[in-house]
Amino acid sequence: MPGALTRLYCIFGNPVRHSLSPRMHNAAFSALGMDAVYLAFEPSSIKDALAAMRALPIHGASVTIPYKTPVLPLLDSVDELAARIGSVNTVVNRNGSLHGANTDGRGALTALERAGFSARDKSVLVVGNGGSARAVAFTLLAAGARVLVAGRNESRIAALSAELAASYPGVAHRTLNSLDRALMKDIDAIVNTTPVGMGSDTHDTPIDASLLASAHLVMDIVYAPPMTRLLREARDAGCTIVQGTDMLLYQGVLQFELWTGMSAPVEIMRATIIDAMPHAVPE
Repeated sequence: MPGALTRLYCIFGNPVRHSLSPRMHNAAFSALGMDAVYLAFEPSSIKDALAAMRALPIHGASVTIPYKTPVLPLLDSVDELAARIGSVNTVVNRNGSLHGANTDGRGALTALERAGFSARDKSVLVVGNGGSARAVAFTLLAAGARVLVAGRNESRIAALSAELAASYPGVAHRTLNSLDRALMKDIDAIVNTTPVGMGSDTHDTPIDASLLASAHLVMDIVYAPPMTRLLREARDAGCTIVQGTDMLLYQGVLQFELWTGMSAPVEIMRATIIDAMPHAVPE
């Protein structure tokens, strides 16, 4: 039973009432016998939410839509990767000083590494131009990968490519309809960061199946459904596949370890996510 000494953790966003994060983190606390609880809040003001975080105190917070970018200038410090990405999904309360980090990209990278992929000197096609694309691309580049970004909107994909290239020269971009087999022969991994294939959009895919080859590792960050059309067609082509639930898991594992300084019970957290999947609504 939570009491006055119970350590508080939470997620700030709107909406978050269907988030899987409370189940995942509370299962981790329980597995380690910690007197801690993780709650979901839908604040109308992220500034007020951070004031409450300092006052209560709340020891750690996840941050999701629509606050990942607005929260950044309100924090006392932000790690270098989060600053480059331009968004924060994790806040650590260090005795009233709030530190921001971004575990989205590192969660994706960890999921890829657990599938046997080493980013250094590999060529990765990152599909998308939103916040997740930025996080994944910056993290892969920092890990030594070569990145090609692709999307449907030429101007947006060009803008993202230029932003990435300012820190990591050599980043290229293509529109999705210009991808061909010759180009794809040089690609080692494909990461879809778009919502294509999510929810009621299950019959669509961002990459034509004819472009997939057995040499590709294919990851889709969409986790509802866990097996998207892209992943089904990649599996049928003989590719190694990585599901979005793995990124969800590892970004949460990294958050837990930043907050607590303890090793996360990864398999407990994984089982909790899998058990909750029929009830999941994408965040």
